[in-house]
Amino acid sequence: MKAVEDRDGAILVIAGAGSGKTRVLTARICALVEAGVSPYNILAITFTNKAANEMKERIQRELGGSGYDVWTSTFHSMCARMLRMDGERLGYSRDFTIYTELESERVVKRVADEVQGADPKRRGSYVNHISRAKTAALKPDEYYEAIKDDVTDARAVALVYAAYERELKKSNAMDFDDLLVKTVELFETCPDVLERWQNRFRYINVDEFQDTNRLQLRLVSLLAAKWGNVFVVGDEDQSIYSWRGAEIRNILEFPETFKGAKVYKLEQNYRSTKNILEAANNVIKHNNARNEKTLWSALGKGYDVRYYEARTDRDEADYVTRAIGSLLTEGENYRDTAVLVRANALTRLFEESFTLHGIPYKVFGGFRFFERKEIKDTLGYVRLAINPNDNDAFLRVVNYPRRGIGPSAVAEVAMVSARLGVSYLAAAKHAESLSPASARKLAAFAAVADKIAEGIGEMKPVDFMQYVIKESGLENTLKLSDDPEDRNRYDNIEGLVAAVQNFVDDNPEATISDFMQSVSLVSDTDEMDGENYVTLATVHAVKGLEFDNVFVVGLEDGIFPTSTAVTNGDIEEERRLMYVAITRAKQRLTVSWARSRFRFGKVETFPKSRFISEMQGEKASIRMRAAFPSSEQRTSSPARKPSLDGIGRGMSGFVSAPQRNADAPDFSEFEKGVVVEHKRFGKGVVRETVGEGENKTAAIEFEGLGVKRFALAIAINSLKIVKE
Repeated sequence: MKAVEDRDGAILVIAGAGSGKTRVLTARICALVEAGVSPYNILAITFTNKAANEMKERIQRELGGSGYDVWTSTFHSMCARMLRMDGERLGYSRDFTIYTELESERVVKRVADEVQGADPKRRGSYVNHISRAKTAALKPDEYYEAIKDDVTDARAVALVYAAYERELKKSNAMDFDDLLVKTVELFETCPDVLERWQNRFRYINVDEFQDTNRLQLRLVSLLAAKWGNVFVVGDEDQSIYSWRGAEIRNILEFPETFKGAKVYKLEQNYRSTKNILEAANNVIKHNNARNEKTLWSALGKGYDVRYYEARTDRDEADYVTRAIGSLLTEGENYRDTAVLVRANALTRLFEESFTLHGIPYKVFGGFRFFERKEIKDTLGYVRLAINPNDNDAFLRVVNYPRRGIGPSAVAEVAMVSARLGVSYLAAAKHAESLSPASARKLAAFAAVADKIAEGIGEMKPVDFMQYVIKESGLENTLKLSDDPEDRNRYDNIEGLVAAVQNFVDDNPEATISDFMQSVSLVSDTDEMDGENYVTLATVHAVKGLEFDNVFVVGLEDGIFPTSTAVTNGDIEEERRLMYVAITRAKQRLTVSWARSRFRFGKVETFPKSRFISEMQGEKASIRMRAAFPSSEQRTSSPARKPSLDGIGRGMSGFVSAPQRNADAPDFSEFEKGVVVEHKRFGKGVVRETVGEGENKTAAIEFEGLGVKRFALAIAINSLKIVKE
């Protein structure tokens, strides 16, 4: 293609989703070498080590031994290497230390202790501000001017930032952001160094250009200034990282930044069918900040995009579970299926349903719900309230939220506990046995623990969980934090309240202890099946990946797009994120939303996401369906259309189910009062059934676990009726 053959000057390749951008970049580098350019003079930059290694392997496979001379790297690795060679010009020795995030936090806390007006407990906030400032290439005073009207402690932020910088320089250390900052500084203050690197890299190639920030653009501009040969590949429609500094205008304004640049478009998609691409094109065309393009495919129309409206968020999770079971009858594998969410707080119900029905899954873009730190922290308080002798729970929560209770105070507690033969919590109350400072801090914690414990016998489980979140200090700590990740953690904790509510809905007489026992017994990972698992992920986590079957769930205004985007009217990045989600699908795409969702301790309703209507186009109408078409209905024969069984009937009409064992009982045998045995949960009693045939669900009560609701079409291979 022309973009590959065009050798000199600035070139922008706008590569739509699935159009083979990495292949084009590799072909371009090989074409340069074949045209006589020395591999030594070629630089290839991308964003992740994985992508860099894959590109390096492709180049070496195509070019053989000469491919080793092409410098293929991430931005940060490239800068680290350059600074090792020339950092002395900035006053750093070649053996400077690169601080991890944890090490940076420790330094920030240390310097904040010495800055008047700064709060060492806000080190997380200070670290985020410093990183944001460096990404924007702003020095402490410049950053103060930028945030002073919006951040209440802006002066303290700037002072901590300045002190942090002095400490790093004194320690001959750089943090991750400094690798970019200091390389730009090196080039701008040492023109001879810049010219040496310019002569080395006469042809610069950059992948994922839409994800570059201001500093990365500056680096590319400086390196390319002498020869002008810069080749970038990207897609502004997939620019979804503004929250970490990516500037979409870098790609949109490329022709203005690099005068005379040539622009090529890759619009053929090699991944998805026409129906999926039509939905993607319909959505993204509503954005203004983009280069006009329309993806097309030679893969045929394929399956219709499926739209499903659930009554509740639980119904939505049940529907997806059953649909995945249906896919198995079509010969699909778990590994070819992904369930995508806007935020990882939405994964819990899907995790519970998958676990219940034995569907192996892996969470990307976050931990499994009950393995997340914030969930374990919250449950730690509950554990301590139920069992004051739980020393592990005590150790988990004694200093979270932070109370200044360090290792020395904990060591004192352990010694008193061993000497008196009492629990850690009881030892914490023995002020006479502790140093005055430790006694004061531990007494404050013990008072919190006792207050929480008082509510356990007086409150309903849902009320008690909300009480724990408030009285422990977790609510204020996370809600008042400047760290956007803390807001996600708070959303996850609120998801724990929803989990309790769901459990109580199925088990009206349940106590909080019953819930904790249920969590303990079903939160293990023994259902994992090697590498054959469903991917459950945030959309951000799967950018660059593809799956035969994709479910995009939780599509309500206020969730996807987020409430912040809806309130601010800043929808374009959310729309790009939806575009990325759609274009992960190769064969089948299902989008779903719920009329009601349990969030933040109450049932909430949201309007259907605007992206649904946009996907369908102006003339499209919503078609609810509860199953995938069978293999006979695939559109290799264009005249055949998938069945519309179950239109508008919610969970009913689910037409196909996993293959049952030959000796498995009929669904009709599962009736109220029947005793069953589950492979994992043991014996139980059917308390209720709903539906008929393969649409039938059964509520089964297991001792110690409470009631679990099964879709029999999925669970039949794990259940058998116990004959009396």
